Amino acid sequence: MSRSVEASPSASASPSVEASSTADPRPSRPRRNGRLTHYLERPVRPGPHHVDHGVLQAAVAGGWPHLYRLELSLGLLDHLTLGATAHWLPQERAPRISPVVAVAFFRNHLFETGVRYFGSLYPPPVQDFDPTTPSFQRSAQWLLAHGSFGQAWVTGGFDAGVVRARDRDPGQDPDARGNNPSIIRWRFGGGLHLRVGTRRWGFTAQVLVPHLLAELRLDLRFGLFERRAKGGWRPSGIAEDWDRPAPW
Repeated sequence: MSRSVEASPSASASPSVEASSTADPRPSRPRRNGRLTHYLERPVRPGPHHVDHGVLQAAVAGGWPHLYRLELSLGLLDHLTLGATAHWLPQERAPRISPVVAVAFFRNHLFETGVRYFGSLYPPPVQDFDPTTPSFQRSAQWLLAHGSFGQAWVTGGFDAGVVRARDRDPGQDPDARGNNPSIIRWRFGGGLHLRVGTRRWGFTAQVLVPHLLAELRLDLRFGLFERRAKGGWRPSGIAEDWDRPAPW
């Protein structure tokens, strides 16, 4: 009888020893993918130059000198935007395509800054005997830093950088047929931009100099593998009648 009483404490203590040996004393650490997901879900400014992670942007723009252009771009990790822009005028044999690359240095719900590279699209030259009109295919590549600030559904800012363009050579005279020689020149450039819309759609107006580029663009942004919540088509910060609760 005494042996059974003495054996009972050891039998009851054995499960606790096994449980303590299997328990992990180290505190749990957050996973890296959890931190990345939380970062990609933060609110950011729906600016004109950067596309959110996992979002596909389709845009159409009209202006000078390209008359019109189509653009398709994809956002990655909220800081990299890759795309291309193209147009195809009736007198051209093939469409002209130019890459679009934008890198964001900082983005939050009020401000964003970064740098972007893109090209200006020009119609083909007019074949005539007028020496004042370019007889060569013009081209320009822009590398601009920008800063944008806004609230609600309005975002505006400035651009500043350099532009590499093919222009008329001032050191050579046109030939007898009116053809004028061209030269590659680097110049300082910049301008202003303004976007009105939501993170799903918007209208953007921009003006750049010294090689004049002025356009109005409509963009639509669709989520492919984004981390943020769906929706965002209705402008925020606007109180509509159907959004207000009933008085009773």
